[in-house]
Amino acid sequence: MKQINPIKWFRLPQITGILAGFTLFVTAASMAEQPPRQPEESNMQGPQVVVQTVTDQLLELAKNGNEELKKDPETFYGKVEALLDPSVSFDFIAKNVMGETYWNQATGTQKQQFVGTFKRSLVETLVKGMSSNIDLNIEILDDKSQVLKNKASIVQKVSGPEGSNLVVYSLGRGKSGNWKVLNVVLDGVNLGKTFRSQFAQGVKDSKGDLQAAIDGWSAKS
Repeated sequence: MKQINPIKWFRLPQITGILAGFTLFVTAASMAEQPPRQPEESNMQGPQVVVQTVTDQLLELAKNGNEELKKDPETFYGKVEALLDPSVSFDFIAKNVMGETYWNQATGTQKQQFVGTFKRSLVETLVKGMSSNIDLNIEILDDKSQVLKNKASIVQKVSGPEGSNLVVYSLGRGKSGNWKVLNVVLDGVNLGKTFRSQFAQGVKDSKGDLQAAIDGWSAKS
């Protein structure tokens, strides 16, 4: 079965905006959905700080990690995953990308496989984008952002040599008090819905074979 490239429909400037803001890792749930309800070792800070801090840390890794990426990519991938893990629930993301129907049909092994495949493919895509797109100006637009008690919409403007993008992060706060990014809308494109549609199409193309769709999910072209 042909592998699914979950970002092939987006222009390079758009992808740059996503990569700069770590958004490819958090595009699986709708704005109204809530994050997992268990304690995590993540920040108790406000949503703006969470978004900006992780963005800054990723860009810092990109600026200083080119040599390590060439010599020991696995270690570098591990650093990116470690940076993102406190702020991202990959189980939650994968479940929503797969969709409730297919998630309920999947075995425990299939769920675990998809979470791992989804996470790794997006880490690799993020790293590729980071390594070639580090000359960016990123700012949070407070006048366009909104923070409520348990959900927030944070708007970020990402500007680079190839243009600028508006990235809207939807965040929710769980019982632990931690803010989690749940979804991203990039220049009007809802990435969570896009990924979910792509997975459903993968199942259709494989004639309902869920395992084939899971095996085919990849960020590689």
